[in-house]
Amino acid sequence: MLTYQKKFIIITILSVFSICNNDRKNELDPRLAVKIFNNELQKWEDYATKNNPLYLKEKKNIGKARGDLITSSLYYNPVIGLQQQFIGASRNSGPGLPETYATYEQTIDISGVINQRKKVAMSDFQMSIANFSDFDRIFRLRLRQNFLNYIFLSELMKMQESFLSSYNDLIELTKFRAEKGDISFLEYDRIELQKINLEREYKSIKFQRNHAEKQLRILIGHTNLNEVLPSELSLVFQSTEELGIRLDRVNIENRPDLYAMKIQETRERDNIELKKRQATPALRLGGEVMQKGQESYSGVFASIPLPVFDRNQGEIWKAEETYRYSQMNTEAKVNEISLEIQTLVREITDREKQLLEYRKIGLINKNKDVQEKTRLGYVRGAFNLVTFIESEKNYLEVLKKYYELVFLYYNAIEEFKFGSGSLNNYGLGIKGALNE
Repeated sequence: MLTYQKKFIIITILSVFSICNNDRKNELDPRLAVKIFNNELQKWEDYATKNNPLYLKEKKNIGKARGDLITSSLYYNPVIGLQQQFIGASRNSGPGLPETYATYEQTIDISGVINQRKKVAMSDFQMSIANFSDFDRIFRLRLRQNFLNYIFLSELMKMQESFLSSYNDLIELTKFRAEKGDISFLEYDRIELQKINLEREYKSIKFQRNHAEKQLRILIGHTNLNEVLPSELSLVFQSTEELGIRLDRVNIENRPDLYAMKIQETRERDNIELKKRQATPALRLGGEVMQKGQESYSGVFASIPLPVFDRNQGEIWKAEETYRYSQMNTEAKVNEISLEIQTLVREITDREKQLLEYRKIGLINKNKDVQEKTRLGYVRGAFNLVTFIESEKNYLEVLKKYYELVFLYYNAIEEFKFGSGSLNNYGLGIKGALNE
């Protein structure tokens, strides 16, 4: 017959190894886990760009800029006038016979204002595309960051659930030992308090994940609460080499915000020329026809304002200053981007180095082995309660720090993609926007 102590030890061993086997069963090949994660992320990203009303609303700015481009290319409308004098008119009256008077007037662009205006509007249209591309980049970064945060918190929840499940068995067995007089009830109470603390942490993490889920649903544009978001994905570390990311190959010209600033420079330079051309007034040409009784007259006329005093000097000065401002703004942005990318590369390198070291020493497996041995040692009486509780706390803390490090590592990679301009799928060309 087995004594209750032996039964206790056997049940505890089975409980511990059951948990460990479940953990190992759920482990995936790192490359497969990352592939599944990326596929799921891409699916929700595509859904968001087709259904999020805020995203679709921002896209309408391109259509508004297209309307401005059409307006800028339109020529001046002709002016037609018709006048008839008949009240009080007779052969014997002072005014004489009734008169019918018709005119036609056309404004002529002699300085090329319309063509230049169209160039400026074209730059505005290109800027609207670049600005939306920048919005697309920011939107995707926010979506990915929230998605990563949601999966990170889901990982912590799964870890806490597994731990709480093992604690339920441990508490029952500890209570059994206390009732038999093998240990004091104080020891049982301390373990129960430890479980209560774990439950509190679990509820706190669950609250955080619910908040992250709300933010993620807002970004995705997904309001159906009955459809559950993916929570079984895993945060598995892969190095930048394994992910195919080159930190030494960055082309900042791909940044849509920088591209928009360069278009802004071109736009302001063209605007200077537009203001200069507007200093030359448009020519007005016209013709007239008059019918009075049996007599008829016709003629032509031309008129143009003389730019003696107002030669658009103020607008030209303003346009030149705006152009210089845009040049300095672009230069400052280049310096900012360069510093931003250097900082991100350093952060990614440091976090990757730390994670590679953890992988090399097998941190997670070692941490798990120490926790298993300490728990079994406590059951057998080899370790006291203080050592056991400290071991449990250390095990949880190591796991939390590890998952947090992986989360921050991938978050930095997404920010690097964002900073290098490779995180937007909306092209900067005009052709695609015109075809929408």
